[in-house]
Amino acid sequence: MKLFVKPEIKANDLIRHFNEIYPFLRLEIYNQGEEMSNACHDFKLSDIVHKKAIEGFVILPEMKVSEVESSFWENMGIQISVFRKSGKTWLESSFTNYWSLERQNNLGKGMNDFMKVEPQKVI
Repeated sequence: MKLFVKPEIKANDLIRHFNEIYPFLRLEIYNQGEEMSNACHDFKLSDIVHKKAIEGFVILPEMKVSEVESSFWENMGIQISVFRKSGKTWLESSFTNYWSLERQNNLGKGMNDFMKVEPQKVI
């Protein structure tokens, strides 16, 4: 499933849509190097960008985590991280950032099925 990332989308809506598509992954958005607090998630992406010319883009299941992170940075100047659910813990996918979102999500599902843990809604 495609996820369209547009400058006018609110951070909390983007995070929620991402979590609906990838229930075993979590998207974290950073503003000026700091993780955004829940209060800031009501801002539009265009309100937190660090570029004058920003462009929307599409996130696809076959994209590598590193490609998603690069797309946010190159198109909007926004730093993000993707975390994978492993039991009751969220692991940053930095060591597996060359895996696709779909593969990451399936691994998280497999771990949770094995440990009998339900997916957790992020927002």
